[in-house]
Parts: sequence; C-alpha cells; structure tokens
Amino acid sequence: MKVGFIGLGRMGFALATHLLRNGVDLTVLDIQPAPMEKLVAQGALRASDARALAAAVDIVFTMLPGPKQARAVILGEAGVLAGLRKGAFLVELSTIDTDTVDDLRRAANEKGVRFADAPVGRLAAHADRGESLFMLGAEQADLAELEQVLLKMGTTVLHCGAPGAGTRMKLINNLMVLCYCQLNSEALVLANALGLETRKTFDVLTGTTASNGQLKEKWPVKVLGNDLTPGFDIALGFKDLTLACQAAQSAGISLPMGNLARSMFQLARHAGKDGQDTSCMTDYWAESNGIDPIRL
Repeated sequence: MKVGFIGLGRMGFALATHLLRNGVDLTVLDIQPAPMEKLVAQGALRASDARALAAAVDIVFTMLPGPKQARAVILGEAGVLAGLRKGAFLVELSTIDTDTVDDLRRAANEKGVRFADAPVGRLAAHADRGESLFMLGAEQADLAELEQVLLKMGTTVLHCGAPGAGTRMKLINNLMVLCYCQLNSEALVLANALGLETRKTFDVLTGTTASNGQLKEKWPVKVLGNDLTPGFDIALGFKDLTLACQAAQSAGISLPMGNLARSMFQLARHAGKDGQDTSCMTDYWAESNGIDPIRL
C-alpha cells in the first residue's frame, strides 16, 4: 500500500518517520521544506501539492493544525479529494471540530473515497518511540486495512465507532486532560501554600484514586453499574470540598475549579442526592441536561 502523509509538524513528523522505518512506500508534503527534506533523505518521496500526493497513493493521512487547514488541504481545488481515486482511503489524524469532520466524511463519500478519522492519543514523546494510540472512527469493513497501517506508527488502535467517532472521542478525552491541567495546578499550589512538601504531595496524589482512578475503578461498579449506595456519600464529599475551599481562602489561594465543584455538589444535594455515592454527580448532570441515566 502506497501512503501519503500531509502535515509534518511535531507529531506528524514522528508518525511519518515510523512509517518509513517500517518499510512503507511514503510520499510526504508540508509547507515547511525542512521536515520534508529529512524524510526524503530517509527514503520518502516529495509531493508538489496535496492533489498530486493523493493521486499517487492508496491512503492519505493528514495531521494539520486545525479545522481551517484541514478544510483547505482536503477540500481545496488542488486538495486531497481532488486527487484521490475511488476506493482509496482518507484518514484525518488532526484534532478538529465535529462539523468539519462530518463535512469531510460527506465530501469523501460523494467521491467514493473511504473516510476515517483517527486522532492521536498519548504524548509527542510516545510518538517519537512509535507508541502512539489512535482513536479510530471507521466503517467495520475498513478496520483490518486501517489497523495494519496505523500499527506501523503506534501500538494501540481503539475503534470508537463509525467515521467521525474518533474526533468526538478525542474531544471528550482532551476535555478531561485539559481540565486536569487546571485541577492539578490548583491542588499543587494549595498544597504548597499549606506547607506540604511537593514530592510527598505528588506521591500521595499519584498513589490514590485522585489520579482519576475514580473513573476507572469506581464509576463502573457504582453509578455506571446502577449502584448508588454510598461508598463516599455526596454530603460528605460536599463537606470535604467545603473544607478544601476554606483552607484555600485562609491561605489566600484562588481555587476556581474547586469552588465550582463545591457549588455543583451543593446543587446536586438540593436536587435530592444526599445519601447517594459521589458518583451520582453523573446522574445529576445527565438529569440537568435532559439526558437519560448513563449506564454500562
């Protein structure tokens, strides 16, 4: 299978490098000449534009900065879809919005091109080592062919559903990842202000369910398993959040996410959730948004 790769930034360059190391016939394109030259020196071919690249390969991977660039490179007059033959693959690796991925899927289908989205999980350092994870949205019939190529760039392919599901899953994943950036920061700054030694704080927080073992270990057997008997009563959770917020106030530390979480727990208590496990917050938030209870 001949492969084209467009977008050789920090992550894209690493992925493309592993394709070459695994013996793939690779054609590359980027607006910056330097990464192309490095890959050409390793055996890749250089394309003049996206259309020419697409016309010469069986599958095109795009790894671009965002929705605007994805639309231009794929849908433009000299874009990927103008060059891909019927039955070829277009795989969008970029992190983009749901409207854009749906538009790309529709445009590909109209041309008879098989479309998939496979945003990348894990860090750039993992990509350097060939250990990337892909959140794949693809038709069931295309899985075997796509996994064969994706596993030349990484170690894990998680099929998330039909085309478009990969992008949706990546956005949910990054919502949690990036919210944790703020929550981690609030916790560490408050610990410092309260006189705790950073290494000891780190060891405790990474050794308990504070490192989101809650979702992995507790949620499946509690709210997602329809068991709301309190392992940790929401009233006690509210009390502990109140104590943490009071400690921050006394120390002169701003705790925006902590205070917001406390307010949400208070609203859930007013909605009658006292006596239920803290994981009932998922039920409360579903009800608040007109969503049926979420269960495994």
